[in-house]
Amino acid sequence: MLLIIDNQSSFIKKFKHNFLSEQNIEYRFIDHNEPLIIKEDETVEGIILSGGKGNPYEPLNLTANYVALMNYDVPTLGICLGYEIIAVANMGRIKKLEKYNQRLEPVRITEPKDPIFLGLIAEEVMLRKQHSYYVSKLPKDFVKLGESNTCDIEIIKHKSKPIYGFQSHPEVSGVNGLLIMRNFLTMCGFEVI
Repeated sequence: MLLIIDNQSSFIKKFKHNFLSEQNIEYRFIDHNEPLIIKEDETVEGIILSGGKGNPYEPLNLTANYVALMNYDVPTLGICLGYEIIAVANMGRIKKLEKYNQRLEPVRITEPKDPIFLGLIAEEVMLRKQHSYYVSKLPKDFVKLGESNTCDIEIIKHKSKPIYGFQSHPEVSGVNGLLIMRNFLTMCGFEVI
């Protein structure tokens, strides 16, 4: 099962409606402020921590995100706020941008051989951005995979585990973004059409 922690993201809902609903993948959406209860007959094979409003330091109830990170050793993808949560949980730091960033932006892939980018033709892709914060210090045991003019640390991966963070929103970034999402779902062991 794919576990999706929804941090109030309209983008992850679009991804569910436009992509996941067409796949033969079992998934569960859990709201960021509800208890994370997995049934005995369910096996978590991958986790997506969605984007959303705010940041990991604000008094939102983001407990389900941290519980998922601490309890499951499976491929994990943090998007926007989910990425910032992964960074903060691993001793990284975030800062506020001077102004809100909402646009398509070129992202330079600095480690194009990583499996998350399998099938990408170019080392620069246009990805949708919608955020007020950015990761300013690389978290412990992570490496940088991508950068943009807005964020020097745009994409990260854990050094030894399939844990990824994207400041951008590949789930709503067209063909290249969906290729990244397909690659992640394949890492989880799902067959994607």
